[in-house]
Amino acid sequence: MSSSDRARYRFRQLRRSLRPNVRAGDLNTARRVLGERLFPLFDSMQATDQLHCLDVYQRLVADGCTDSEMLQAALLHDAGKGRIAGARFGVRHRVAYVALERTPRLLDRLARYNRGLASLHAHSQKTIDLAREYGASPGVLQLLEAMDERNPRDERSRRLKAMDDLS
Repeated sequence: MSSSDRARYRFRQLRRSLRPNVRAGDLNTARRVLGERLFPLFDSMQATDQLHCLDVYQRLVADGCTDSEMLQAALLHDAGKGRIAGARFGVRHRVAYVALERTPRLLDRLARYNRGLASLHAHSQKTIDLAREYGASPGVLQLLEAMDERNPRDERSRRLKAMDDLS
């Protein structure tokens, strides 16, 4: 993704976060795909993160994906940012986190002193831990782990990561 594409993407993301609206039909879809066991993780996310996860899910479906583990991972991949994970952050933390992503050592240092940045910085591992605790399949866990890899090794992980990068 080029710098200008990434900037436009981040601007759309910020604009959407100011007025998030998750429709009842989307919540029903998430409940159906995740089941009663995993749905609380999705439900605990802020509407902004739910919308992002739904975007990734919908992109996969539009691309012909019927792999239930990929679809579940798409809906859960930001669950570590939710209430169940104990995450606490606001828009200013999101903006700062995005600005600091390109300087990982600085981000690591600042996250030690700022709870909002720490919540965002640790969300991937929290997502995996919660998904395991709530009974996600080994395949879903493997996909969630691969979301942090720069170049995932298997095709399913690469496809999921590519759809996440588009949202």
